[in-house]
Amino acid sequence: MRRIFEYILLAFFLFELSFSLCAFAQTYDGKVEIADLLVTNTQEQVLVYFKLKNAFKPEIKEAILAGITTTIIFTIELYRERSLWSDKKISSLKIKHSLKYDNIKKVLYLSYSETDKDPEQFKELMKAEKAISDISGIPVAFLKNLVRDKHYYVRVKAQLDKVHLPLELKNTLLFSSLWHFETKWVRQDFVY
Repeated sequence: MRRIFEYILLAFFLFELSFSLCAFAQTYDGKVEIADLLVTNTQEQVLVYFKLKNAFKPEIKEAILAGITTTIIFTIELYRERSLWSDKKISSLKIKHSLKYDNIKKVLYLSYSETDKDPEQFKELMKAEKAISDISGIPVAFLKNLVRDKHYYVRVKAQLDKVHLPLELKNTLLFSSLWHFETKWVRQDFVY
């Protein structure tokens, strides 16, 4: 009978702990955001610039330094506004920035899905965080596909890619609840 009481007490304690940590994760997730969204163009293309703010919680930093690859997926969509119909999607793209730490060399490697170049190398986590969160001059459409004097908008969001973890960690409520974020859509209107 005493063992049953101890198990019930332990289960209650673990439930309270996981509930508190989930509440903490939801509070922190509200602060991850897209900032400084800018839409501009060259002579041929529409370009997008923005930054991801507050994406790296202490738990994520610890996991990166433990060797777990961290990937952020950025979704960028371009629409033309229409008054009588639903807005027309002109383009949509997903780009991925992945960060991996080499424990032996003590180097962070950052790879970008939108470029063919070799991964960048960083010695400091802070510099790698800044680089992974910065989107500069991503082409989203050719100007020849846009109509002059029409209203358009770009919307952007970011999310942390689901991590491929060992089954023991994946099933842990504590770890999985802290290892997720998704920003709200941020919109920037413009007229071409």
